[in-house]
Amino acid sequence: MRRIEAADAERLREIRLAALADAPGSFWQTLAGEGARPFADWQARAARNATGDAHATFLLERAPGLPERAPGLAGPAPGQLVGMVDVHRPSHAPEFRELAAMWVAPAVRGTGAADLLLGAALGWAREVGAVGVRLWVVPTNPAAVGVYLRHGFRPVGTVEEAVPDEAGKVYLPMLLALDDDAAAEPTFLERAQAPWTDESG
Repeated sequence: MRRIEAADAERLREIRLAALADAPGSFWQTLAGEGARPFADWQARAARNATGDAHATFLLERAPGLPERAPGLAGPAPGQLVGMVDVHRPSHAPEFRELAAMWVAPAVRGTGAADLLLGAALGWAREVGAVGVRLWVVPTNPAAVGVYLRHGFRPVGTVEEAVPDEAGKVYLPMLLALDDDAAAEPTFLERAQAPWTDESG
């Protein structure tokens, strides 16, 4: 598990496109749209997310000896990326951080890979002083919802349609408070539910 480096632009592009090919219903972006992005965009995103307290991407590489979800099947080679997650500061709720682009390769699902990714993202959010972390998840993906619940996230509000989204996908907003004093403030939930926009790209 590590934070992205500026030199990881090509690897970032590869894993992002793999995620969109594997689970197109889980993300706002499309495989065609992301695949058409100029390479300079990926370079800028990798460089931006490698440092600072506003954006971060964490990458999970397969280590030697990492167990397979299905033993005996060919899986990713050591060093191959098998997971990613983005975290960013939403402009409408800057005291929070927003989780996005969470994906784990099918070959390592059920091995704790998602917990490693979430742990890195939440640890970074705490380090930069965020009072909470929010996310959207597809409600028809019980495995993903279960991971977030296990880490303390709770639904806030109701299922919402993603706008704009021609496919009509819907998402469930979830929230994890990181600061007990901030969470006790009367406006905490209102601030946490400030307009959700895609600012991870």
